[in-house]
This record gives sequence, structure tokens and C-alpha cells, in this order.
Amino acid sequence: MKKLFLILIIVSLGWSLSAQEETPSWKETLQRHDIQIGIGDPILPALASGHYIVLASRPNHLWQQTAFDWFGPDTYKGIYCTPNISIGYKYRLAKWFWLGATVSYTGLYDVYYDRVTNEKLSTQSDHIITIMPSVRFSWLNKKYVTLYSGLSVGYALDIYQRKSATDPYIDYGHGIGFQLTAVGVHVGRKWYGFTEIGVGMQGFIQAGFGYNFNSKKK
Repeated sequence: MKKLFLILIIVSLGWSLSAQEETPSWKETLQRHDIQIGIGDPILPALASGHYIVLASRPNHLWQQTAFDWFGPDTYKGIYCTPNISIGYKYRLAKWFWLGATVSYTGLYDVYYDRVTNEKLSTQSDHIITIMPSVRFSWLNKKYVTLYSGLSVGYALDIYQRKSATDPYIDYGHGIGFQLTAVGVHVGRKWYGFTEIGVGMQGFIQAGFGYNFNSKKK
């Protein structure tokens, strides 16, 4: 009887253990696909546009601006720019490792006006577009909070235009674009907000929102 009772206990324990659910893997609890839209400061794109630092294959037009001011009519200049706007996609290959790509845009404008009549005389603009493969290393992976670092390196195109009634001009510069993310945080599950601190074409500080999909709720 004691042996039979012992066998029943062992069998019951076996059934109990087999009935327990296995611990879910990160593939079931964490998102795999990530799409995000960010806005960052345009400081580095402004430097790389040719105003101060020249991209390869395009002449510096800083002298042209200075000469225009000295020898042209009495003018004043308005300087305008857009923030850097980026769209990125990343796929989680491992719990801590992501691979993807980012496209970003920054517009910079120098508009010259006649000082007396306020008539717009000409516009010089740089349209800076980068296409960069990206890697991300997430070192905190929670249900609603992710902390990460990352690196993007790729191609940068600078489209320089001068719109003037007397001297229109267009040129193209080519170079290397990059973004090093020292620390990034995103908060949320499906829809989320994020903030990043780093250096590169997307800005020293970047913020925005994103969407995760193909994740299973547990």
C-alpha cells in the first residue's frame, strides 16, 4: 500500500509539472518590429551643409554669401531652417540587438532682401538627406520601458540651390552621414514616445513617437 501511495504521488507530481506553462521567450513578450518618427536639432547638418564645413565635391559657398553682401545692393539676410526630421525602421534579431535603417531630412535657407523695399532678391538653400543603416543595442528590456544605445552610418546628399533672377544655380554634395546614440529611452508598448541623446545628423537631442507591432501580450 505504501508503494502504491508513493507511486501515485510521483505520478501526480509529474502531471502537475507537465501541466505548467513554459516560461515565455522574449519573442513572445517583446516587440519585433519598430517604426518611429523623430524630430531633432539641425546643428550638425548646418555645419556639414557647406556654410562652415564642406561636403565632398561641392565648392564652399560661404565666400559667395560674403561677396554678395559686399558687392551686391544694400541687403539684409534672413536665416531659416527646419528641424531634422527622421523616419526609421528596426527589427529585433535578438533580445538586445536590432537592425534597421533611417532616412532623415533637414532644410536650411538664407533669404536675401533689399533693405529699402524689403523685396526678396535671392534664396540660397541646402536640402540635406541621409540614408543610414542602423544598429541598436537595448540594454534594458521591459514591457513598457526600453533603454538603448545605437549607431547609424550611411550616405548623405546635400542639394544646394541658389534661386535668383540673374544667377540661378544648383549643385550636389555627397558625404558620409552618421548618428551615434549614447542613450535612448522609449516608454509605451504598442504606441510609445522616445527621447535620444547623442551626436550626428539627427541632432544632439531627438524626440518623437513610434509604433511596435507583431508582439504578443502575455
